[in-house]
Amino acid sequence: MSIPLAAFLRDPGNSIVVIALCIAVTLLVWPIATGVNTAFFHTSALILTAISFWSTHKLPEHVTALILMLGAVLLAVAPPAVAFSGFGSGGTWLIFGGLVLGVAISESELDKRLADAVLSRVRLSYGGIIAAMMVLSFALAVVMPGTIPRILVLMPIALALADRMGFEKGSRGANGIAMAVGLGSAFPSWSLLPANLPVVVHIGAIEAVYGIAPTYAEHFITHFPVMGLLRGILSGCVLYLLFRSTAMPVLHDARLEPLNRKVRRLAWLLAITLGFWVTDFLHGISPAWIGLSAAVILLLPWSGLLSKDAFKLKINFGPVFYIAGILSVGAIMSNSGLDKFLASHVIDMLEPEKGQDALNFVSILGLGIVSALGMTAPGAPAITVPLAETLAQATGLPLLTVLMIELTGQSLVLLPYALPPVAVAIIVGEVKVGKAVKATFVTAVAVILFLVPLQYFYWKAIGMFG
Repeated sequence: MSIPLAAFLRDPGNSIVVIALCIAVTLLVWPIATGVNTAFFHTSALILTAISFWSTHKLPEHVTALILMLGAVLLAVAPPAVAFSGFGSGGTWLIFGGLVLGVAISESELDKRLADAVLSRVRLSYGGIIAAMMVLSFALAVVMPGTIPRILVLMPIALALADRMGFEKGSRGANGIAMAVGLGSAFPSWSLLPANLPVVVHIGAIEAVYGIAPTYAEHFITHFPVMGLLRGILSGCVLYLLFRSTAMPVLHDARLEPLNRKVRRLAWLLAITLGFWVTDFLHGISPAWIGLSAAVILLLPWSGLLSKDAFKLKINFGPVFYIAGILSVGAIMSNSGLDKFLASHVIDMLEPEKGQDALNFVSILGLGIVSALGMTAPGAPAITVPLAETLAQATGLPLLTVLMIELTGQSLVLLPYALPPVAVAIIVGEVKVGKAVKATFVTAVAVILFLVPLQYFYWKAIGMFG
C-alpha cells in the first residue's frame, strides 16, 4: 500500500528532498529548452541533490556521493578524473588508514584498556566527560596539526569511555561523547594556524593570491578569545543539553592485566604513527600517507595485528566513498565554471557600503557561510579569497579583515557535510546522522546569536576595522 503524499511530506526530510529534486529537475531541463550553457545548471542540480540527501540522510551518504560523482560524468559537467578526484585526495586515504587502525585497536581491546585506566583513577559525570573530550581534543591540536588524525586517535578512546559508562554505540549518551570529539577537534582549533585544514587552505590561498599571510600569533589573537575559547565552551554546553544522559558505569576490575605481545606491538606502531603525525612539519610527509603506511603494515598477513578476515568483514568502506564525494564537490564546481559564475554575482547581492562596518561584517560573514555550504569549508577559499580585494575596496575595510571575516563565516557550518572532519567524526563515532545534524545546526545558530556579535565588538576593540 502506497504512503499518502500528505503523510509522506509531513516528514521534514522528505519535504526538503522533494523540493530539492523539483528544483534540480528544472535546472536539468531549463538549459535544454532555452539553449543556454548547460554546465552551470547541471552542476547546480547535482550539488543541490547531493546536499539535500546528505543533510536529510534519506539515502546512505556513500550512495549519495556515488550519485554525485557518476552524475557529473554522465551529464558531461566533468571528466572522470575531475568527478572522482576525491579519491586522489590525501583526506580520503587518511580516512581509510584510520578505519584500519580503528579495527586493529578494537580487536586488541586497547581502547577499552585505556578507558579502564582513566575510569579507575577518575570518576567523571556526563558533563565532565563532554568537557574532558573537548579539552583533550583542543590540547592535542596544539601538537598535532591534522584534524582528522586527531579524531582518529581520540575516537576509539571516547567510544570505549562511553561503553564503560554504560552507553551503547548509537545511544544518546554515546552520540554526545563522539560529537564532543568531533566538534572539539574541529572548532576551537580554528584559532590555531596549522591545526585545521580549511584554515591552512584559506591562509595558503591568501598567500598565493595576495602575497601576505598572518603570523601564528596574529591569527591566534584574532580568533582564539571568541571563536576558540568561548566557542569551545558554548559547543560543550550545547552538546550537554542535547545529549545529557545518566551514566551507569559498567563494573570492571581496576587491576589491569599486563599487555600481551600483540598489544605491545600495536601500541608501538600507534606511537610511531602518532610521532610522525605530530612532526609532519619536520619531515614533510602528509598525514594521509603516514596513516596509510600504518594501515598497510597492519594488513600484512604476517603482521599478526589484524584477524585474517578483518579487511573483508570488519572495515566499513562507506566512509571512504562519502569523503571522496565531499572532496570532489569543489573540483566539479570549478571545472564547470560555476564557482566563478557565482563569484561574479556575489558583489551585487551583498551590496557593500563604506562606513557600514556592522552591515558589511554580516554580509561577508554570510558569504563565508554560504560558500562553505556550497563547496565545503576546504573548498570555499576558491571563491571567497579572490573576492576579498574587491570587497575590501567596496566596504573600505582592510583586506586582511575581510579575509578573516570570510574565514570565520566558513567555520560556521550549519550541516556536518560542509566540514569533512565533523563528517568523519560522525562516521567513525557511529553517530546517528539526524542527531549529528541537529547538534551541528544548533551549535552554529548559538554561535551566530551569541558569539558573532561578540566577535564583531572584540575586533572593533583591537582595531580590525581600521
